[in-house]
Order: sequence, then C-alpha cells, then structure tokens
Amino acid sequence: MNDNAESFSIPAEIKQEAQEATLRLLPAKSKRVYEKEMVEFDNWRKKRGLGEGVITEEVLLAYFFNVEKHFAASSMWKKYSMLKSMLKVHKGIDISKYGKLTSYLKVGSRKYKTKKAKILERNQIEEFLKKAPDVEYLQVKVALILGVAGACRCNELTFLDISDVQDKRSYLYVLVPDTKTNISRSFTVMEEAFSVHAVEMCPKNISLRPKAAGRRFFLRYVDGKCTTQHVGINTISKTFSKVASFLGLPDPESFTGDGMRRSSATLLANAGGDITTVKRHGGWKSTTVVENYIEESLSSKMAIAEKIQVLPNVGEVVGPSSTSETPHRVNLNPGQNNKVVFELNVNVNINSHEKNCTFSSC
Repeated sequence: MNDNAESFSIPAEIKQEAQEATLRLLPAKSKRVYEKEMVEFDNWRKKRGLGEGVITEEVLLAYFFNVEKHFAASSMWKKYSMLKSMLKVHKGIDISKYGKLTSYLKVGSRKYKTKKAKILERNQIEEFLKKAPDVEYLQVKVALILGVAGACRCNELTFLDISDVQDKRSYLYVLVPDTKTNISRSFTVMEEAFSVHAVEMCPKNISLRPKAAGRRFFLRYVDGKCTTQHVGINTISKTFSKVASFLGLPDPESFTGDGMRRSSATLLANAGGDITTVKRHGGWKSTTVVENYIEESLSSKMAIAEKIQVLPNVGEVVGPSSTSETPHRVNLNPGQNNKVVFELNVNVNINSHEKNCTFSSC
C-alpha cells in the first residue's frame, strides 16, 4: 500500500473543512481588499495571455513593473503584501523567496519620501482645549484628549464602547480591546491632563447622550447635544484638522488622524521615554515603525547639541573635595586673574611607645 496522500481520495467534507481553515489565514477585517488585489492580478494575467498556473518570479516582476506606473512605493509594498498572502493561501506559492522581486521593490522605495502626518505640540493642544467653546467642540476635545493620551488609532476611537471609559474620580481608565496588532492596551487620563479638567470633560460628553444611543462612546454632536447617530471613522479622522483650523495653523488638511498617534509618541519621547516604553504605550511591535511615528525628539536634539556645542570652560580642574571624596570643580577663566587656593589636610598617626602623635599640615 502506498503511504502517499495521492494513493487515496480525500473526502469532499475534509477538503471543505481544510478550505475554510485556510481562509482564516487572511485578516478578517480586510479580507475583501485582499481578494480585490488577487482579482486585479488575475485580470492582468489574462490580458497578457498567461495561463492559470503561470505564476513565476518573472511574471510578478512584470506585473509590479506595470503597477509602479500608477502607484507610489508605499502602495507597492501594500499590494505586494496582500498578493503574497493570497498566493500562499490559494496557490501554495511563497513569493517572499523571490529575491529579485523584493530587491526591485526596495529600489523603488529609495526614491519615495514618506509623507508623515503633522503633529501638534503640547502648548498647541492646551491652547485649543482652553479656548475652543464646548458647545461646538466638546466632542473634538474629548477625541483629542483620548487620542493623544492613549496613542489611539482612528478606528479604535470610532468603536470605543462606553464601558471602555471608566471614571475613577481622580482619573479615567480607558481600555482599548480591539487593536490592529491584536494587543489589548489600556491607559489613563489624569485629572489635569493638558492643563484642563479632562476628567470632567469626558463624563460631560457621556451625560449628553440620549437614552437610546447604543453602546458607542462617540455620538454625533450638534449645538451642545448628542444625537443617537454613531460617529464614523471619517469624522474621527478629521479631529486633528479641526484643531489645526481653529488654531489657524497653515495647511490644516495635512493634520490627519494619524497625527494623534504621532503626537503622543513624540510627546512621550520628548519627555525621555525610551523606545521600549513608546512601543508598549502605542502597542507597536516593530521598532522601525515606532521610529517612523516619532518626530525627531527635541530633548535628544538638545542633548546632542549640548555635547557638541557646549564645551567645558578652559582650564577646568577636577579634584577631590576637602570635606568628601566627591570631586569638585574649579573653573579657570582665561584672561582673568584667577586665584586658586588648594587646602591640603594630612593626618598622620604614629604609634610609638603607646603615644599618639598627630601632624596636621595646611
């Protein structure tokens, strides 16, 4: 009897179950987008007269060569990632082993400069929270506080449940259960966050909810009142641009929803947070991704500038202190009459014939 699987037919029921299990390898939230990418690839192959099973590295190189004419380098990598998953699941082909293809995509990436979402400084956030009227901007204020305090994505804020925001009187405890990286996070909002009464502002937003509003935390807010309509991700993503418009900042449309995460990461880095702390705070897995999210830290720039540009005074002398073992500094400034007095204490104990003699010289 042949031990190979080909020696007997696999029941249709088993094949169906295996197919369903295989499809779970694709991300559920973006499954349709992945399938659309596969359809585009199949249509391109048909137009070029390629058969069903003709999927080689050369074919993929030609495909992405044509795709590059219409898409930016960042989109190329997204399309590559989706196609890689689809081909692995449906065709059993692992295109990550195609060295020429990945090298080609990397070369294209070097020409592309990533456009990062603009960030807001702490003083700008505080200015908006203090000056913007609640009757018009309460919802924007709450989204801004939660988004920056927790480095939240727009979809995380959109689907936030009222039970996820817990009022602990002196602070708010916020749970973010559904994340892109499947890492549940939580964060707190302090009572005087960003120099305003943040703990009072968020519950105020909840108190304006109609009784039949459902479970979503963010509801449509008009003229100081909440409606039963849920706020969509497009509205949440405009939070930063609304803040920038109120502050009169140039090009407010460039302040996208991703700016809340970047601002949060940058503020934490500026305060001295290391890369591990920032990764844990925002739920990032990749160090490279975190580095892209952080605006170059001002604190690190100042530290580097001080090391390079601020030299010690000429003639600086470091010596032991007369009262302790800790060294003390004596600054000698060139061109001045410097008078330095060194104090030397020497204690010598001589034991001879049961007599102690102590010599002290100053």
